[in-house]
Amino acid sequence: MDEGSKLGGRYRLLDELGRGGMAVVWRAADEVLNRPVAVKVLAGRYADDERFRSRILHEARAAATLSHPNIAQIYDFGESDEDGILVPYVVMELINGPTLQQRLAEAPMPPRRVFRICGEVAAALAAAHEDGLVHRDIKLANVMVTPAGAKVVDFGIAAAAGDSEPEEGLLGTPAYLAPERLIGSAIEPASDVYALGVLLYRLLAEASPWSVETTTQMLNAHIYAEPAPMPDLPGVPRAVAELVDRCLAKEPADRPAAAEVSEILGDAAEAASARPPVPEPAPEPLLPTRFDEETEYIPGALPPANAAPADADRRKLVLAGGVLATLITALATMWLTRAGETGAPAADVAPPASNGVVPPDAAARSAVASPVPSATRHSSPPVVVASGLPVNADAPPPGSAAPSVVPEPSLGGSAPPSAAALEGTWLESKGGAVYAVCGPGGARLLDWEAAEGFVVQRVDPGPGLTPAIVFANDLSRYRMSVNCFSGKPAAVVLPL
Repeated sequence: MDEGSKLGGRYRLLDELGRGGMAVVWRAADEVLNRPVAVKVLAGRYADDERFRSRILHEARAAATLSHPNIAQIYDFGESDEDGILVPYVVMELINGPTLQQRLAEAPMPPRRVFRICGEVAAALAAAHEDGLVHRDIKLANVMVTPAGAKVVDFGIAAAAGDSEPEEGLLGTPAYLAPERLIGSAIEPASDVYALGVLLYRLLAEASPWSVETTTQMLNAHIYAEPAPMPDLPGVPRAVAELVDRCLAKEPADRPAAAEVSEILGDAAEAASARPPVPEPAPEPLLPTRFDEETEYIPGALPPANAAPADADRRKLVLAGGVLATLITALATMWLTRAGETGAPAADVAPPASNGVVPPDAAARSAVASPVPSATRHSSPPVVVASGLPVNADAPPPGSAAPSVVPEPSLGGSAPPSAAALEGTWLESKGGAVYAVCGPGGARLLDWEAAEGFVVQRVDPGPGLTPAIVFANDLSRYRMSVNCFSGKPAAVVLPL
């Protein structure tokens, strides 16, 4: 099957997105409904194997019965004649984002992000369990992360609750297999909760619950070895640590239901996103009165919580910082003019308010884990200068397409690292917030969230001199660009 092939008279294969052990996933166009889709095609060497043909059909039927925002939607199933062999394929929702495994491989994720994503996975599992379906293969590679939230994929070995494990062999991923699955007990929803507990532990502690080196040791550990208790970690409340320990209980009856897991993690995510108080109002940075390619904007900065400079000193600091920021941004503007930029061009940016001064409430904003409320369009919107405080680093930004399949990380390592590999800053605007770091390659956006009512229209995550993102709703758009000022990220937000 090649690029340009048409399946079922309507699905045009455009480019290959990923290749796994038994299937190939293509980006495709549904030429009947005029929409992008993903098409999962059974790999050629398995096309005439009845076991694998039945498995891909089973996946389509299992997922098609479920309707939930955190479960990848199935659109269609068909068979294509390839050299006399009927090759089955599944048409599904095209997911714009990487797997959770790929995100974790790039950088650690802050706890609040883990709470939100795993809470959504738990909600998806609760919906499946309510319909009597057990996924049986929850793992990092089967959760995809999009700007709209997590998506659970691959119901290829899902089974009805109450059935026995199949006699032809144990299916699943060794690192996530619940004890009851290894001893041939009846299929039950608690097995998915156990796998989610392993996933939670690995995301939060950055280690496996067991110190093992081989698959055999791992399987024995599931049955006989108690997992290491969740360590005390910054940003992880005791309720979540206890939840992870409960999810990893040996007895299925001792584990919480998926709905309870979703509720506890949702509460933890909400609490982690609560805005901290701002101890001192920030200074009012002076801004130019017009915008063009030669005009730079001065990034603001919050004063330390325990030291508020006098008004005169504060004004001097702002002006001095402005001179340095102007030089940095001028270089960025020259570079972007020559090399091009993926964000909004300067010609599309509306000029700021003529008074050129940021309102105190906008300048005093502290960086937080949650986006600010939706903004309404003003007749003459001012330029908003974002600033923030350092927090733990997050994983890399979502990609532009469904990812290639890569193997699960190794199981070794019994203790979490002492600190995150990166440290950055949350910066916010009326349209949303970004988490940025500064490194040898310049600024880089590792994470972002649109404010309520906004969506991410486009993003250039960097690294580079000025990576940028555009947040939009029906009434307004905001372009948020980030550069490095004194080694720390600073953002300029322009209404478009």
